[in-house]
Amino acid sequence: MFLIVAGGEPPGKELLRRLALEAAMIIAADRGAGYCLDAGVTPQLVVGDMDSLDDESHERLIGLGIEMKRFSTDKDRTDTGIALDEAIVRGAKRVDILGAIGDRIDHTLANIHLMCTALRNGVAARIISDTQQVFLVDSHETIKGSWGRTVSFLPLTEKVEGITLTGFVYELEHAVMEIGKPYGISNVVKGDPAFVKVGKGVLLAVLSTT
Repeated sequence: MFLIVAGGEPPGKELLRRLALEAAMIIAADRGAGYCLDAGVTPQLVVGDMDSLDDESHERLIGLGIEMKRFSTDKDRTDTGIALDEAIVRGAKRVDILGAIGDRIDHTLANIHLMCTALRNGVAARIISDTQQVFLVDSHETIKGSWGRTVSFLPLTEKVEGITLTGFVYELEHAVMEIGKPYGISNVVKGDPAFVKVGKGVLLAVLSTT
């Protein structure tokens, strides 16, 4: 697993440290590097335009000899997008992304869209915060250890067909979800494991972890 630490809402330090221990590589996007340092985690790579990374963190990274790739602020990729591209180029098969949710809904949506980029490149991606996990399903997914948790399903493509949910309070069999009809909100996991299957399209899942 590759860990990307973005510059949105700061993740809890314990969560960041735990995922860092599991990561083959840690890539920080701009201010995410500061989150890493504050948690006692050293990233292997820092990317972005560095417009939100404080001077103290920047100097610490230089002192540690961390690889840094600086980009112009006049670019057509987000810092998190650059970090994901680096993860893909360096051989990631699974990517966990922290700091990807915040009060900028445009950035949050952009990060969700980046998971589609990962999907197209054969990389399984999750956005993780202290309270939820966000992931995509385009074929099948098994949800383990989440009995009693709230989970919502939304279509990310115009139409998602052949949706089968097993092990949930509200189960479905070969159902269809369309943009504009958000009836998949606030389901509850009642099986361990629970199963999600999709025949066509991409389904967005938001799973509570608290």
